[in-house]
Amino acid sequence: MSSDRSVSTDALASLGMLAPANAGRDAIHLAVEPVVATVRVFPGQHVDASGTPVGAKVGIVDPYLTVAVEPGQRFWLFVYPRQITSLRHVWSHPAFPEESSAPSHDIEDSMAISDKWMRAWAVKHMGDDYYGSGDLSEDDAFAYAIEAGANNHIGPYEDARAYINSEWWDHWETITGKRGKRDEYFSCSC
Repeated sequence: MSSDRSVSTDALASLGMLAPANAGRDAIHLAVEPVVATVRVFPGQHVDASGTPVGAKVGIVDPYLTVAVEPGQRFWLFVYPRQITSLRHVWSHPAFPEESSAPSHDIEDSMAISDKWMRAWAVKHMGDDYYGSGDLSEDDAFAYAIEAGANNHIGPYEDARAYINSEWWDHWETITGKRGKRDEYFSCSC
């Protein structure tokens, strides 16, 4: 891979989107979870963490299957790309002691980073009090930003939607633990 490319050609970075024009062959890791079907599901169907198509979607039924998965059958749930908050490879070998499974602080660190980033963004882009006098508090601006992502409605802060990009969504999703509606239009109150 050439180091002077200005766009990412990493397959994992663009998974779930059209591949860039300069993308090349790649190999990726995908987060998968074995799930037992409670209802009939189909290859590529979007499902929640329990493998049903009714809750908050976290991934898809193994798209490589060629038949439906019947209740009671186990299948691989492919977690949506760019949603995993911590990842590490762990291996075993008889000559080495097993690692302890002490909890990682990666999730807390990611939350703190995203919270700080979103608060700064909110103060900058939603900090003016359009309906009152003076500026909004950091907490109020932050709450409006989180609410904006939840319902794709930017309130009176029409200019803020120009600054909602994939980085914004990454932080919003880390803070809320929900998958954002990245492809939907943001409406305003104007």
